[in-house]
Amino acid sequence: LTFNYDSTAFIKLIDYKPNKLTYASQAVSPQLAVFSEIYYMPGWIVTINGKPAEHFRANYILRAMVVPAGKNDIVFEFRPTSYYTGQKVSLAGSIMLILFLIVAGYHHYKPQLKKKE
Repeated sequence: LTFNYDSTAFIKLIDYKPNKLTYASQAVSPQLAVFSEIYYMPGWIVTINGKPAEHFRANYILRAMVVPAGKNDIVFEFRPTSYYTGQKVSLAGSIMLILFLIVAGYHHYKPQLKKKE
C-alpha cells in the first residue's frame, strides 16, 4: 500500500482505560497509523466507527492499522475469550457449590425435622 502525506491529518487519544482506548482521527485520504501501544493479538479487538477492523504489528512491537479517510472513531478494547470462558466456568462452579450446600444442609437437618413431626 502507498499513502499520500496529509498535513491536515490528525489522530488524538480521547479516552484511556486499561482495557479500552478511544481515538478520534481525521484525514483527507487513507492513512497508516502507528500506535505507541504494544501489539498483543489475543484479546484486543479494534473497531472503526463501530465496525470491526484489522490491526497489525509494526516495527516488531507496536500496533498499526490503516485508517480510512474522513472523521473516524477508533476503539481498541481488550476482550479476551479466555476471561469470559473462565467467568462462565466460575459461575457454573459457584451454582453447583450452592446447590450442594443446600442439599447437604437438607440431609443434615432432615432427621431433626422428622423428630419434630
